[in-house]
Amino acid sequence: MDIVEFLSERISEDEAVARTLLGDRTVSKSGAWYEQRLLLECEAKRRLIRIVESARQAALAALVSDTGQDAGWIPQSLEWMEQSLNALALPYYDHPDFEQDWFRA
Repeated sequence: MDIVEFLSERISEDEAVARTLLGDRTVSKSGAWYEQRLLLECEAKRRLIRIVESARQAALAALVSDTGQDAGWIPQSLEWMEQSLNALALPYYDHPDFEQDWFRA
């Protein structure tokens, strides 16, 4: 399982829990606020993953293309993208599918 797939599954789980709790009439207003915030955080993480993954695919395509352009920036950019995804995975460190390599900064 790669990190994007791992993150997508964890975010979907978080979102499902938030929606379940929002449907519970016993949840206080502060609890409902928190659950709404969690839903927005799930959407924000999904957007970040799409941005990073799109940039990563573009960098990889540029790396293998034969355009003659300077590709010296690509390895460093790929490293930044990997670090960004690793940072998003940290809250799930105790999940059985979490890979210890993702702890790297």
